[in-house]
Amino acid sequence: MSTKISTALVILGMALGLAVGFDSTASADITIPGMGSGAYDVPSVGGPGDSVDKAPVCDMRARPKITKVEPDPMKPGDKITIKGENFGTKECFVGVSFGSMSDSAKISFNYVNETTVEATVPPIKPGLTRVNVVTGGGSSQAIVLIQGQ
Repeated sequence: MSTKISTALVILGMALGLAVGFDSTASADITIPGMGSGAYDVPSVGGPGDSVDKAPVCDMRARPKITKVEPDPMKPGDKITIKGENFGTKECFVGVSFGSMSDSAKISFNYVNETTVEATVPPIKPGLTRVNVVTGGGSSQAIVLIQGQ
């Protein structure tokens, strides 16, 4: 048998082994000093009360869409309401940004539901700017007017 075929069979065997999955406890043939060798159940790491939080399942296909931003025009410090579609769950909602501000800028926002988010306008220059909503499925923008204080 050629080297390429035997390598392919080994890789296929490993893939099938991973596809079958593993149980939370596994049996291993080990040697324990003073107890001899044999098959022992080896529990998973952790203790009573330990749990693992499940990661949220975000629908990456559902792209968000902003349909309305109120009030428009707005001033820095105003609380605004962003309405739209496909904002996803609270766990999958990433954030809100304004204009050319980086995503790391701290914008105070409150996720209300899949179609509504409230945010506070940051101290930015007057003029037309973008309001950007970011979710697990992408982002959406709306142009708004920022008035001077």
